[in-house]
Amino acid sequence: MSMYRILFIAALILIIISAIKRPKKMKLRSFNKLNRKNILILNLDKIIGRNKHLSKTKEKYISKLQVINYKSYECNNKIILQYIAVTIAISIMTLIALSRIITMWYAVITISFVVFYIIVFLGISQIESKINKIHIQFPVALQCFLDEYIIHKNIRNAINSSYSKMPDAIGSVFELLARELSGGKNYEACIKKFANELSYIWGHSFAEILLMSYEGSGDITDDLLTLNSMVSEEITADEEEKSSRYGNKMT
Repeated sequence: MSMYRILFIAALILIIISAIKRPKKMKLRSFNKLNRKNILILNLDKIIGRNKHLSKTKEKYISKLQVINYKSYECNNKIILQYIAVTIAISIMTLIALSRIITMWYAVITISFVVFYIIVFLGISQIESKINKIHIQFPVALQCFLDEYIIHKNIRNAINSSYSKMPDAIGSVFELLARELSGGKNYEACIKKFANELSYIWGHSFAEILLMSYEGSGDITDDLLTLNSMVSEEITADEEEKSSRYGNKMT
């Protein structure tokens, strides 16, 4: 065997060995990177947990996200923490970049805080916008549920029959409630969770009526009709107020 063939075979063996080892190194790097990211998120969660106000605010928006995307508490907690971590990173990068351009340190810090606030505000605004859409659709959902309850006289059957007739955003919230009730979970916990996550005054009233029925109040048709009437009156009053404001602006 010539020297060239020996060198060629040796080179080929080295290439194969390096190809085998490289994925292991890449996997190790990816694992280390992922591990560092998880540690960062955990530390951020601990820092927020030490402050009652920040912790309460985080819990509030976790609940709101659960209404919007129907994901678990753990998943939405991670989403919020990741969003905060990215926002902090952008603010720090802004701080570093501006410090090379602007000599006034207080201006640099102020602008960095403004950037942080704007990004957080945009995230909150997006969540609130989607929640507001669900709240606006609640009167239609209530009417759909009421129509089905009058027919079935059963809460589970009424929810199962009505959520598909509701607008998509609010219909998904009722669908989740239907699944939890059908899954044999504690009715009180399911209904209270529904009300807390919906975070809407009429949603809490609706939940109280459902609990009354489960606790032995029997037929809740009259209670639902009263609630429906109150919701309709509020909508009418809001529309009249908006019309009045618009009329005043025109004059």
